[in-house]
Amino acid sequence: SQITTLLVTRDGFCWVATTNSLLLYKDPIAAADEVKVIKSAKPNIISLAEDRKGALWMGTREGKIWQLHEDKWLAQTNFSQTNAITAIVPDTDGSMWVGTDGNGLYRLKNGSFHHLDKSEGLLSDVIRTLYLDGQGTLWIGTGDEGLSRWHNGRIDNFTPREGLPEKNISQILEDDAGRLWLGSSRGIACVNKHRLDELAAGQIPAVYPQLFGRAEGMLSEECTGGFYPAGLKTKSGLLWFSTLKGVVVVDPRVQPATTLMPNTVLEEVLVDGVPDPMLHVSSPKTARRSGQPGNGVSQLETLRITPGKHRVEFRYTGLSFDAPELIRFRYRLEGLDTDWVEAGTWRTAFYSYLPPGDYRFRVAACNSDGVWNENESGLELTVLRHFWQTWWFITWAGLSLMVSVVGTVRIVEKRKLHRRLKRLEQERVLERERTRIAQDLHDEMGAKLCRISFLSEHARRGELPPEELQDQITSISDASREVLHSLDEIVWAVNPQNDTLEHAASYIGQYAQEYFQMTGIQCELDIPTQLPAYPLSSQMRHHLFLATHEALTNILKHSGATRAKISMISGNATFEISIADNGKGFNSSAIESKPESPATASGNGLNNMCQRLADIGGRCRIESALGQGTNIRFVIPLNFFAKDV
Repeated sequence: SQITTLLVTRDGFCWVATTNSLLLYKDPIAAADEVKVIKSAKPNIISLAEDRKGALWMGTREGKIWQLHEDKWLAQTNFSQTNAITAIVPDTDGSMWVGTDGNGLYRLKNGSFHHLDKSEGLLSDVIRTLYLDGQGTLWIGTGDEGLSRWHNGRIDNFTPREGLPEKNISQILEDDAGRLWLGSSRGIACVNKHRLDELAAGQIPAVYPQLFGRAEGMLSEECTGGFYPAGLKTKSGLLWFSTLKGVVVVDPRVQPATTLMPNTVLEEVLVDGVPDPMLHVSSPKTARRSGQPGNGVSQLETLRITPGKHRVEFRYTGLSFDAPELIRFRYRLEGLDTDWVEAGTWRTAFYSYLPPGDYRFRVAACNSDGVWNENESGLELTVLRHFWQTWWFITWAGLSLMVSVVGTVRIVEKRKLHRRLKRLEQERVLERERTRIAQDLHDEMGAKLCRISFLSEHARRGELPPEELQDQITSISDASREVLHSLDEIVWAVNPQNDTLEHAASYIGQYAQEYFQMTGIQCELDIPTQLPAYPLSSQMRHHLFLATHEALTNILKHSGATRAKISMISGNATFEISIADNGKGFNSSAIESKPESPATASGNGLNNMCQRLADIGGRCRIESALGQGTNIRFVIPLNFFAKDV
């Protein structure tokens, strides 16, 4: 049969479990010791332990627990589960800790079992080994997550993220210096319990165990487990570990309690994959020759990197004759990193992009006890800025932006004010136009309607002879016709569809022909067939029409003419209306010399025409002589039309 586990009890006996039997060696040191075969032994025993009373506890691969005391077998009938019993450890209070392969951890106390698993805080339910130290702390090695610790009802966990070399912890032993030796699938790791306490308290971010493997003489780095005990500590303090290729014996006494701290050296700096030629490193040997400190600090005071986006790589190493490949590092780029970056055994710090600014790179190494070397290596470096990243350019750009914003706001506000003024001006023009219309309706149509009303009332009484009644009816008819003409003029003036030069010329020509009908004055029109499409406001059309009406009235009332001619000429910059007659004429120079004299109605009418033309930016030219007729010309600049609109 195959040996599955063995146990040395306090009285020196050695129990050996096989696949189908249980053997007892009372004097295992003797070469020819008598072997006692225990009858009725249970098969597949893989875990052995001795309690305070000297009873032997056994766990089987089928998940059963047996107790042998004074040749009596006792089964734990209140313990029911089918996972293999991988470890049994007695506690100082008389309870028993039982580890299983997949069902977590059990504690048997006072005849009842208390179960601990992942829901209670354990890393894993796959328990590979257990160890109870002198302080009553239970150390739990799991098969797939790392190391757990139970103390006074609290569970703390340690994984490779905190520095453990492997997740599979199959053996746990302790030396006389208070260091734990952990057997794993990657060798044997030595870590100080004090460091684990500091890690659990949050005082340090990680631990740095010393790892033993092939380089230290192990034939196989994978330690075996799944049975208990899998490792032993001798009375002399030697530690025995079982591996796939035999037993490994460690003498922890030759392992110093504290190891020397390695020095760090910054070897080179690569910018975009190219080593910087200005950087050289002082080694301890060359430093002693030059009389300078040999701490591995670059003799280059500041490394200057050109502007732009660059990849920067720092390569460093540690100087130690004690397993240099196991030296652990941490680095920090002051000005970018807020805290130290744990690099492990990696000897390169890589930054894909460094913003412009000043930095200091620091790197430190620690010994196997996790104590960091205070003599750090470092390098000052400056990433230069593009001109648009300098403070003066940013200040100038900020001021320019501020000026632009202020200017834009001012322009916007000015445009708003201009639109508001324009709107107010339009409202003022509209109000003025309404006032004019109301005044025209009152002055012209009101008086005429009042006369029509008076004549109608007088005729209605029937007190007049037929001849006078006929005259009053004729007067009523004439007054009504004048009211219709006045209303037509007002509607034409306010209709926005007539706000063009062409409509104004057409209306004035038509009005002149109708005005001279049945007056004995022949009216001749000379109007171009096509006129420029210049816009005219209602106010301009109104002034232009009234000035023309005044000229036509003067011909009819004062000239004694038999012929009148209305001509319109459109040039590149002006528009001209000429109104001529063959009447008796007058001395125009005498009227011009006394423009304010109200001597005659004709003089007042001429002044009114000149004033109306001046209001719309035009000129009124009067040419007349006694016996030679009169020619009145209205000259209006075309650009004034568009400006007014």
